[in-house]
Amino acid sequence: MLFKRKNSENWYYKFTVKGKVLYHSTGTSDKEKAQEIADKVKANAHDVIKLGEKPRYLWQDAVIRWLSESEKKSIDTDKYHLKWLRKYLDDVYLDNIDELLIEKIIKEKLKVAGKTRVNRTTELVRSILNKAMKEWKWIDSTPYIRRFKEGNNRLRWLTKDEAARLIKELPEHTKAMAMFTLATGLRESNVTHLEWSQIDLLQKIAWIHADQSKSDKVIRVALNQDAICVLVSQLGKHPLRVFTYRGKPVTKVGTKNWRNALKRAGIENFTWHGLRHTWASWHVQSGTPLNVLQQLGGWSSYDMVLRYAHLAPDHLSDFANNVTGIVAKSVAVENVT
Repeated sequence: MLFKRKNSENWYYKFTVKGKVLYHSTGTSDKEKAQEIADKVKANAHDVIKLGEKPRYLWQDAVIRWLSESEKKSIDTDKYHLKWLRKYLDDVYLDNIDELLIEKIIKEKLKVAGKTRVNRTTELVRSILNKAMKEWKWIDSTPYIRRFKEGNNRLRWLTKDEAARLIKELPEHTKAMAMFTLATGLRESNVTHLEWSQIDLLQKIAWIHADQSKSDKVIRVALNQDAICVLVSQLGKHPLRVFTYRGKPVTKVGTKNWRNALKRAGIENFTWHGLRHTWASWHVQSGTPLNVLQQLGGWSSYDMVLRYAHLAPDHLSDFANNVTGIVAKSVAVENVT
């Protein structure tokens, strides 16, 4: 039988095969698809229990377990990739995922994304399959999954003119988050999940909890006037979350609207995370010391901010002159002798 649990959109199945009760989420809110999944599970369970065969698991089974066990801070990114993968892997048994199917996924992803994004998608598939084999013991082997070589691309940041063009093209809710990111340098998940309880407008500070930060440390965010203006414009829209769309919290920003805005603004090779690079680059160009930038951006390693050192205005020339005059004195001595 199929049924829904309280506070869940997905259908669950529950049935008995030879005295054994099977109960699980189908991972979908589509009742017809849920029934198909339940029927497959029931047929497989019949073979396992009555015929003594090894149980087989669907991709959805692995996804549900992966998400329930995951402690990754980037779980929203995983969900984004998993949603895209559904049309290729839903209703597929793990032991039927072979190199041909993986190649089909790679080719289809290349139609809508670059090689780096393709790698992120296939890396997730690889991780889930490896866990299913090594830890869960659900499958005996995994298919070969090729990986594209990624170059050490230069950090892409926006000029003030590019940023103005982009902001002009963005829809209002995305515009607010982009402007707030350019004002604070916060990562995507920290912006989309920001709550009013994390903000003190009077003290002009916000804070990111340790379990929300990449460094596992609390980040104290100093709010400049641009950030304050954005926050004030969001007051009263939602009792809990700062950034919303049509009354609901925003969960993803790199959407079709974002990509279309980039095209209209004439900006290429740029992602949402590039807004953080832009914020850091503008700071260094304006004279913010790297050690201060590290604290502002919540980086755990000083090496991470060294990427922006070359943007500092004459950041080494003043120090270079601390050791000078030696060559001039030597030349003067030679001329005298």
